[in-house]
Amino acid sequence: MHFSCHRSSWLSIEKIWLFKFTAFFFVLGLDHASADEMIIVPESAFYMGQSGIQDDEQPIHRVWISSFFASKYEVSVREWIKIRDWAINQGYEFSVMQDFPKRGPSWYELASPLDFPMNNVSWYDAVKWCNAKSEFHGRKPVYYLSDEMKEVYRRGEENLSSTWLDTKASGYRLPTEAEWEKMARGSISGLDYPWGDTIDGSMANYKLSGDPFDDASTPLGYYDGNQVTSKKENSLGGERRPQSIRKNAFGLFDVVGNVSEWCWDWYDKDWYGKAKAGISDTLGPSVASSLNAKPVKVHRGGGFKDAPLNEEGYPLRIAFRHVEFPESARRSIGLRTVRSEMHDSLWFDASAVHGASSNPYTPGQWFYLDWFGYFYPSFIGVSDAADYGWVFHVHFGWIYPTGKGSYDNWIYFDGIGWVWTSKEVYPYCWSNKESAWFRSLWAVGRAGWFERYKDEKQVYWGSLE
Repeated sequence: MHFSCHRSSWLSIEKIWLFKFTAFFFVLGLDHASADEMIIVPESAFYMGQSGIQDDEQPIHRVWISSFFASKYEVSVREWIKIRDWAINQGYEFSVMQDFPKRGPSWYELASPLDFPMNNVSWYDAVKWCNAKSEFHGRKPVYYLSDEMKEVYRRGEENLSSTWLDTKASGYRLPTEAEWEKMARGSISGLDYPWGDTIDGSMANYKLSGDPFDDASTPLGYYDGNQVTSKKENSLGGERRPQSIRKNAFGLFDVVGNVSEWCWDWYDKDWYGKAKAGISDTLGPSVASSLNAKPVKVHRGGGFKDAPLNEEGYPLRIAFRHVEFPESARRSIGLRTVRSEMHDSLWFDASAVHGASSNPYTPGQWFYLDWFGYFYPSFIGVSDAADYGWVFHVHFGWIYPTGKGSYDNWIYFDGIGWVWTSKEVYPYCWSNKESAWFRSLWAVGRAGWFERYKDEKQVYWGSLE
């Protein structure tokens, strides 16, 4: 066996997979569930709230927020269904209402080829779905059922405590209320909306704004400069203005209007005046301190049912704090996912093999990944507790893995060098040396063999022979 691996080799090629990964799904014509682009929101302090309109939006206070990634678009119906269907097979449970999202107006719904934002989903289902998306992609989930964080939240309607969140996990989650306001403002404080202090029908989807989907959501990314605005009660002259792209300063669509977006936080109308509201990366009030007989959750941004009217408190403003019971499902409320700017240790989700008469692997020495199979770590040359060193894999022989979680893995095969794979794409692997995708053939009885996607050429990478 020839061990010619140098661990530093993979560092120079770490980012190459990004373009190839996207191209791979395009070529195969697959519906890639992570197609929503994540945009970095850099760390900084900002001023949260607004004075002189709603009592619960004041006082304005300074909050420090660490960097995080935010989805460019609200979660789509298509992505929700794909993750949910996978999750149900993994033991997740969701309420009945999420089976009936609204896709545009009723006259458009059945024939629509477009993708609309998910809606009619409760806060409980939104949080469970975030956990499911994390597990689907091989990231560590954020939400658990106790302080010990051993049982992932997958079922029921639980009023989660802030201490049940793994704040060091890389998984998908709902934004905190402070994170939501920061990303919606786009680093600019004091404005009613991302683009200034006025709104019209060419800027966002809201009640009687003049878009063709009035009284329903608009498709994802609709306000890309080609939107259509006609004269309506609340179009406010938008039909007469040049149409322009309505992303905010961070590049996010629909932070105002379309569907309002669930946040993590419990609601306390007096929260902004309390000392803990200004701590760094605040998670908001606890359920016990929310001062409501029946606690409610915050959702932000307003939706297609909201009008830009003074008598309603201008509910489309960035600072406006919408509230709803966590079990409620509304067709004007959806979600946008975020995740912290951090990484999980390689194969954190591998489980140690336990003894059983039908199990051929030695207990306490072999490990198992539900997507990659059984492996035996040698821990040769290991200085990091999260490093497995050289690994003997039951299908491939000796390999060397490195990377992050189960979502960004570089693996050294003695027969080809470094290849990239992940829980989502496996058994496909990207070979940097060949600049091509390969598929593992172990499932058809050819352990260690791979087939090149573009011409079906079969090659042997393993070290079992």
